[in-house]
Amino acid sequence: MNDQPRVILALATEADDEFIWDRMRTLASEIFAVPVAVKFAYFGREGALQTRPCITTRWVTDADDWADIVNRGRAGCVCGCYIQTSDILEQALRETRQGPVQAVVVVGDSFHGDLDAAIATAKKLRAAGTRLFLFQQGRSGRTEGAFRALAEVTGGAYHRFNPHVERVAGRLPEMLEAVSHFALGGIGGMSALEARGNESAALLLEQMHAADQALANGRSA
Repeated sequence: MNDQPRVILALATEADDEFIWDRMRTLASEIFAVPVAVKFAYFGREGALQTRPCITTRWVTDADDWADIVNRGRAGCVCGCYIQTSDILEQALRETRQGPVQAVVVVGDSFHGDLDAAIATAKKLRAAGTRLFLFQQGRSGRTEGAFRALAEVTGGAYHRFNPHVERVAGRLPEMLEAVSHFALGGIGGMSALEARGNESAALLLEQMHAADQALANGRSA
């Protein structure tokens, strides 16, 4: 595991949405299409302070282990409402102090919390070499704006999907596989995405190139 690229995949949706949890469990073949280590993150039960803690698992490197990890998370999580997206980012930042994390993937339906604070953490992640990929379930304009901003400041990408429309939902597995290829590619991750040659990889690449250009222009301004 020490030599494998690392990806954090966070599920930040209502836990009673069985469809998306089941989808997470069955995405193992795409996530582990290449040798990567993945840490699963989700939100647990509401505590005394009316907050839901961000729970992370151990690092997983194979499909069977992944399915078991997701099943156990599903059993322990009752609701994703009022989750703090920044909790995921702060946990990811702590992980970068133990070793490189090439990508953080957030699959969520809402953004709660202080966007400015989340963006500040996201910038620290980018400085550590981590890009954010945010996939939105649903049509909340506020969530889309927040997710897009977080993706852009890290040179990552955003995509909105409907898990109940197969034509659209089918892109999510392809995009997760593309992220794994990006992580495996290391400093050549963009070239690894280009080599995929499919529409999902192209959609991610377009945003990543645009974000990198915006960041470069900001530094030179």
